[in-house]
Amino acid sequence: MLTRFGGVLYRARWGVLLISLLLIIGMGIFGFSLFGLLKNGGYSDPNSEATRAEQILDTKLGGAIPDVVILMRSATLKASDRAFAQAAQHLLTSLKNRSEVASLISYYSTHSQRFISLDGHQTFAMLQLSNLDFAAKQKEYLTLEPLITSPTLEVSTGGSIPISVAISRQMSADLQQAEMLTFPILALLLLFVFGGMIAAGLPLLIGGVAILGGFAVLHLVAMLTDVSVFAPNVVTMLGLGLAIDYALFIVTRFREELRIDENDVRGALERTMATAGHTVIFSALTVGTSLLGLLFFPVTFLRGIGLGAIAAILMVMLTSLTLLPAILAILGRRVNALSLSRFARAHASEEQRGFWYRLSEAVMRWPLPIALVTLTILLTLGWPFLHIKFATPDEQVLPIGQKERVVSEQLRQHFPQQGNALLTIAITTPGQALSSSNLASLDSYVRSITIIAGVIHVESLVTINHALSLPQYQKLYAHPALNAQIAQAAQQLANGDVTKIVVHLQPAEHSVDTTMIVNKVRALHAPGGLIPLVDGITAGQVDLLDSLGVNLPYAMLVIIISIFVLLFLMTRSLILPLKAIFLNILSLSATFGGMVWIFQDGHLQKLLHFQLPGSIDATQPVLIFSIAFGLSMDYEVFLLSRIKERYDQTGDNRQAISSGLQRTGWLITSAALLLAIVLGAFGGAKIILIQEIGIGLAVAVVMDATLIRMLLVPATMRLLDSVNWWAPSFLGGSRPRPAPEQPPIEPVVEARPTQPARKDRRSSVSRHKQKR
Repeated sequence: MLTRFGGVLYRARWGVLLISLLLIIGMGIFGFSLFGLLKNGGYSDPNSEATRAEQILDTKLGGAIPDVVILMRSATLKASDRAFAQAAQHLLTSLKNRSEVASLISYYSTHSQRFISLDGHQTFAMLQLSNLDFAAKQKEYLTLEPLITSPTLEVSTGGSIPISVAISRQMSADLQQAEMLTFPILALLLLFVFGGMIAAGLPLLIGGVAILGGFAVLHLVAMLTDVSVFAPNVVTMLGLGLAIDYALFIVTRFREELRIDENDVRGALERTMATAGHTVIFSALTVGTSLLGLLFFPVTFLRGIGLGAIAAILMVMLTSLTLLPAILAILGRRVNALSLSRFARAHASEEQRGFWYRLSEAVMRWPLPIALVTLTILLTLGWPFLHIKFATPDEQVLPIGQKERVVSEQLRQHFPQQGNALLTIAITTPGQALSSSNLASLDSYVRSITIIAGVIHVESLVTINHALSLPQYQKLYAHPALNAQIAQAAQQLANGDVTKIVVHLQPAEHSVDTTMIVNKVRALHAPGGLIPLVDGITAGQVDLLDSLGVNLPYAMLVIIISIFVLLFLMTRSLILPLKAIFLNILSLSATFGGMVWIFQDGHLQKLLHFQLPGSIDATQPVLIFSIAFGLSMDYEVFLLSRIKERYDQTGDNRQAISSGLQRTGWLITSAALLLAIVLGAFGGAKIILIQEIGIGLAVAVVMDATLIRMLLVPATMRLLDSVNWWAPSFLGGSRPRPAPEQPPIEPVVEARPTQPARKDRRSSVSRHKQKR
């Protein structure tokens, strides 16, 4: 089928090129309008308790956390001074009158000392935006941002919406920086690998087209569901990296086939599609299948990244199997034009003299010692993974000194209790929350919370004034107009059948003590039919880790089974897929160990310019496992396709391994180097999550292309010998019979004597008879 498809592409090459150009223009226009639809956050399970609490509070009480925090400071004036107060109130009044603002709470409206810094020179206000949609909130904030300024005070903004906007801006800057850094380096390396400017330019061309296509598909996805702001960076990483891999493989095979007969472009293209095209399809399917595991997680961040990555892989596969062959059909032997030297990859066919052949033979001469040493290295590299600590991302993903991050740091350092953990509890009551019976039940529930060790203070409808008793609260809430403080509390803490409790804790967020308090609060019995849902940073982290832990086994099972089936269909062996999966898991454990050593332990902190977080984002191992597992299988498919091709010809396991490694060793190494450069370029990003993804995947790719493919694969295949290819007969397993002697690349053209020579021979025989 692929052979016929290659012939169709050859005949329709100009039409394919024209249609591709039109699609590229359309994808570019549609794809780059994606960025306005992306969303920050999405690190929670929508079915979790914390998320449900957040949704109730957003709908009924203006939000669980403020959308915008406005920090106002003066080096000479205190917040209680008249000049400071006038300047602050002028700013806040101008904002409060805007239609984009739903509520605005500050020291000047509550006179609460928690809004005043310890030195008295700073104060903050909490602003809630009108719209409930996250993207609409971002637009509202961008409208208000130029107005949040004062000639008297130093004003800066923080909170969830400004942090989201800052992350989006930084992500765009990081993406541009990575592309500007990557493309020139890749161009030089591809020029070295191919030895010609035309051939070297094709992978970059296909990579650019694949990225545009990935953005266009991602735009369609973003119109149907939430997509993370990090998705375009992952699309760029995978789109460019895999496009280079596939283009390198197809162009190399085309040039190899073209050496048989430079005038037979159609035949070379058909053979390339039947071999390299077949491998690209299996490779794309294995990578895409491994990413399907991300869709098993209800976490929006992972699902959005997974959909974006799958879109990128599909576009890379389609582009590599349509546009690239059409260009090769047009170029023909001109694919070798503008060569910097006459050196070609002839050594790829010198099976018994090439470096990779000699390396594989050396490894297979001592397979057991080499396998044991390599396994020891991998286990040692993976050792740090045993002390990994997980956390959820916060403002610290932003670079040091970013103003939105500085606001959060100032609040924690200079304001009482702002550095401590908070729990926000959304309570649904039977009937009106301000009824006497519900206030009595709420009072009992609040008392059970206050006696938990580590709880400092509880804000609720029944703790506004400690001088008031429950009967007094019940009487005042029945007539809230009699007391301004009670009326304000009723407005801020209750709406219909929903009320809010804010619990101030002594320990900090993400700590073990805070996690224990969350579990204790959730275990409390709520009397009177109250339904409490606990939210907060640590509560959300607890729910996220629980969600990941529940869904991870199912995702891994689907990935492993799918990859096993695909590799079996390609190799017709039950042993090779099992071995490949085991080696991949081993390689990934070493990768995770490297991530812990670099980011959690901070050994490359100065080189990569990040602040030591002391933990790893909980979603990163899941994300990197899915992507790196697929990329590792990418190289496995490249190598096994050539080994199997040779094994089908000869039936000699050892010869097939050496031949396959000789023909693909340089290719896999070059592809891994190029892909590692693409991924490693994102290690210079200012957002630490992107640094973790880029560096983690680069380490995985390098480790897989060196320790796994160069050493462990030939060593284990030599140890297994003919068992490598075992499968039951009912599954199609059988040992191939050696074919008649065939040169591996070039056909042998037998020299036949010409007709005159045969006549001369007959005449010489006749003369000999006559003499006798």
